[in-house]
Amino acid sequence: MNRKLSFTLTEESNPLRTRSIVDLCDYLTDKLLVPRFAASGAKWRGEFMDFFTFDNTCDPLQPTGTIYFHVPPLFAGCTASLERAVVDELAKLGIKAGHVSTEPNGTGPGSVLLRIPIVDNPTAQLQPPDVNMSRTRGTVVLRDLLHYQPNNGRYEFTAEDVLQRLDHVTEPAIAACTASPVRETRSTISVRRLPSPISTGAVRRCLDEIRQFARWALEHDYHRLAAG
Repeated sequence: MNRKLSFTLTEESNPLRTRSIVDLCDYLTDKLLVPRFAASGAKWRGEFMDFFTFDNTCDPLQPTGTIYFHVPPLFAGCTASLERAVVDELAKLGIKAGHVSTEPNGTGPGSVLLRIPIVDNPTAQLQPPDVNMSRTRGTVVLRDLLHYQPNNGRYEFTAEDVLQRLDHVTEPAIAACTASPVRETRSTISVRRLPSPISTGAVRRCLDEIRQFARWALEHDYHRLAAG
């Protein structure tokens, strides 16, 4: 099987892990609830304490959607302060929440559920754009066109350097890397190499995706990149 070649930043990328609704549930749990339990002298049992969940009608892997906050019984009566803490924590990250509604949780007397719509999550942009190519295509693009040499199957380069090399890739070079032997019309022996329109288009797409990846890296002050 021809595995995908993965492009990565070799510097830390978005350590907050807040780009999706499911990430935000974990983030708010760790940032708000765990310290509050500790301050109250209560033992935290993560496997039994899913107080931040999400609306099943939204895609939890998307940056926006609806978070449900099941207020822990330990903090009954503190709903208003917990709501402010959640909204303030999101605001620190530039994440915009819509109107937060409160409703009975239905799990016990006095239990409360906060419905928190996430309408804008710019931290999703803290991750670079995807680069999709197979290892075979990656060899053509990185080794043959951009002239990088792999080390144990891994390519390493800087964003500045790869952008410079991309600017010097010519159409004849792309055609040469994608040419396949084709038999001449009405000939049984004469063969010449012609570029494949499909392969040429795929290589151009790969080059464009690498360019977007490198530009994003520079815009966000990342310089060292790798593919492997």
